Amino acid sequence: MSVLAALVAVALAAGPAAAEEPPAVPAGVADAIRRLHPDAQVVRADEILDERCGVAQRREQIFRADFDGDKRQDYTALIRIGEPAGKPEEKLRTVPLWGVVFLANRGGRYRPFILFKDEDAMFPSRRVLWIQSPGRVHHGVHPERVLTLKHPAVGSMLCEGTAKVFYWVGQRQTFRDYLTKE
Repeated sequence: MSVLAALVAVALAAGPAAAEEPPAVPAGVADAIRRLHPDAQVVRADEILDERCGVAQRREQIFRADFDGDKRQDYTALIRIGEPAGKPEEKLRTVPLWGVVFLANRGGRYRPFILFKDEDAMFPSRRVLWIQSPGRVHHGVHPERVLTLKHPAVGSMLCEGTAKVFYWVGQRQTFRDYLTKE
């Protein structure tokens, strides 16, 4: 069997099920999540309230980008702490949700920055994250105000509500938020 034939056979054997599996969380990020809180878990696509957020927002809530411009791949995630409170038969329950950025260090470890904590968030989640590309971002209340992002930023939206971007401020070694929708 030729190498090409073997590769085609492996690809066909994997089938669509392999393509639908969520992306694996790198070991260093998984370790940082466990160190952040022992009951922390990344919000899954099926835990997004599609009636409010739409089907397009139903995706795993972990994203990769270089948020601080150091040429290393960082991660951001929407984290739920523990299991949702309330009766399992209830459609909406509550759970603590945290927005966190994990900045990569040289040794393969990640340093967490908590962007926000919502200790009593509705669940399934009405909050989603995304990556905001570098460039100009207009303020949500004062459109004449413009922020120019040098690096990718973390977008956070309460579906059908407010949205913010969290961007890295190198001189202060922290993230700041900027309202983009009210």
